[in-house]
Formats: sequence, C-alpha cells, structure tokens
Amino acid sequence: MRRLLVMVVTLLAGIYFFVQFFLPQNIIVGDTAFQWGRYEKEVFDFVRVIFVMSFGLGIINILRVYGYAIVRRRPGWPNGAALLVAMTVTIVAGLWSHFGKSDNMDALYNQFLFGGLMNNLSSAMFSLLAFYMASAAYRSFRVKSFEAGLMMAAALIIMIGQIPLGYLITEQAPQARNWTMQWISTPAFRGIAFGAMVAGLAMAVRMWLSLEKTSFGGDK
Repeated sequence: MRRLLVMVVTLLAGIYFFVQFFLPQNIIVGDTAFQWGRYEKEVFDFVRVIFVMSFGLGIINILRVYGYAIVRRRPGWPNGAALLVAMTVTIVAGLWSHFGKSDNMDALYNQFLFGGLMNNLSSAMFSLLAFYMASAAYRSFRVKSFEAGLMMAAALIIMIGQIPLGYLITEQAPQARNWTMQWISTPAFRGIAFGAMVAGLAMAVRMWLSLEKTSFGGDK
C-alpha cells in the first residue's frame, strides 16, 4: 500500500508540473477563465517542506550509520567521528550566527570554518584529483589504437598552444589550439552533454511512470 501511494503521488506530481510548464497562465474556455497555477504557492511550499524533511532524514541516516560504526569501532570509525564532529559544529555555528546575531560566531562560521578549513580542504582535495587525472591521462595517452592517437594529437595541440613556449615553437600554435577547441572539442562536448541530458530525461520519465523499480524499493 505504501509503495502504491508513493507511485500515485509521484505520477500526479509529475503530471502537475508537466502540464504547468506547457499551459498558459490563464485558460479561457467560453465565458469561464481557469488558472492552472492558482495554487502554485501552496504546491511549492509543500515541495519545500518535503525537501527540508529529506535533509532531516539524511542527517538521521548519517547519525545512525556512522554512530553505529563509532560505537562498534568498525574500520574507518575515526573518519565517521570527524564527519559527525564537523557536521555538528557547522550546524550549531550556522544556526547561532543566523539567529544569535553574534559577531564572534559569524567570524567562526565564515572565516574559520569556511575560509580557514573548508576552502583549504577543498583545494587539497582538488590538488589530489589533479594528480589522479595526470596519472589517468598518462595511461590513456599510450597510443595503442587510432582513437588513442587522435586523443594524443589533440592533447598535444592544446597543451602546446596554451603555454608560452608553444608560440616560440610555431606562431600558429595558439590559432591551432583555438581552432581545435572551437570546432572539435566544443561540438564533441555538446554532443556528450546532449546525450547525458537525453539519458537524464529518460530516467526522469521512468521514475515518473514508476518504471524504475529500484527507486521504489524493488530489486529490478
């Protein structure tokens, strides 16, 4: 019964937003005027409430999973403890700085937590990702096929045209780099993005029509 209720609500919500996107604001049939978005504010307020509730459920789930791991001393429990401490401090400092109107808490929340910790940790994480990307690029650039050769040639053109040394090698390096980016890389990226959007649309339609059983607790 619960699964059927979720499927019906999902279908009705999808129909409402789908029709609202295509219909005009005022629908006049004869002498009768009808506004499809008459209750738009109430509907979006309900969506916001559900969104906030999902955040609460996420926090509860994090507390359950990592709290159980900490109590049982499972492998990696210090990482879970760090996550819980960081989440608690951030939530308390954020609420205090918003409702308490404290300059010291604002400094702690904005300058220390975000400017001092989060930004630096993000920089360190992306630096590590850069090394992983360089390693993956090294493995990918082993020319073992025609496609790998095209990738290697495009990478060399872009890198040589990007650095100042490329202009010393040949004056056409920047123009070759711009031509490759404009006429090869950009259309390929748009094609990939278009395919990803079509796949996302297909997934959304499957979830809307309750065909994606995994989203409703099914095995298939």
